[in-house]
Amino acid sequence: MKVKILGLLALTLAFSSSCKEDDPVVSTPAENKNVQVNLNYDFNFGNQDFALNTEYTLDNGYKVRYSLATFYLSKPVIMDDAGGMSPLSPEYLIVRPDVAMSDLGFIQEGHAHMFNISVGVDSASNTEDGSTGVQPTDFSDPTHPLGPQPEGMYWSWASGYIFVKIEGEVDYEGDGTYDQVFKYHLGTNEFRKDRSTMVHTDVLGGETLNMLLAIDYKAFFNGVDLSTEILSMSMGEGRALGIKMMDQFDQAMTISKMENGNKNS
Repeated sequence: MKVKILGLLALTLAFSSSCKEDDPVVSTPAENKNVQVNLNYDFNFGNQDFALNTEYTLDNGYKVRYSLATFYLSKPVIMDDAGGMSPLSPEYLIVRPDVAMSDLGFIQEGHAHMFNISVGVDSASNTEDGSTGVQPTDFSDPTHPLGPQPEGMYWSWASGYIFVKIEGEVDYEGDGTYDQVFKYHLGTNEFRKDRSTMVHTDVLGGETLNMLLAIDYKAFFNGVDLSTEILSMSMGEGRALGIKMMDQFDQAMTISKMENGNKNS
């Protein structure tokens, strides 16, 4: 009888072991530690929405109409509180008034302390520096920001990218007849503006960090005499005005962290 009982017990254990081996293995989903980073844009003319080919009035009564307002951004980075840098992608952005948002890829969850970005193209890529520089014809991808652009964002005669290109017309009398054009083609390494914005927030995997870049194209003309300060190609006699207008553009721009995805926060 003991032999039968022992045999039955062994058979039961063997069957149990066999069943366990056949049970499916349930894998635990990998924890998402990625944080999406977006750069949103808000373009205004004072308290009005900004658009090209739209008439606006300055405080002195001049009426202006922009036909171009295009600029480069480069090297976006999130810095943590220990000084570690997380480069974002793409490295280069070309921004026009009809662009609402740029997807800057992902960072790992943790503490996002600073958001750094430059207005313009870094000196290593700007052909002004030579050996490591690039030019539009180097890019076979027609969508690459540093490739050929319809506005012509590169000086072939000066070997360098135009960081900010603003053009339009001004009506001095406000009578509906535009009297003069204004053109500001702003570039060369000296003109690049490096911006750092405090974020100081903890971000978790699966969340989105929304940054906001806003430009007031009315403030761009604060302190500018449009009867005389109307043209700069950043070179020669127009260099001083070009430096002033690049400062104007920088001062008209604000970068901040969006709260709850709301531009008005």
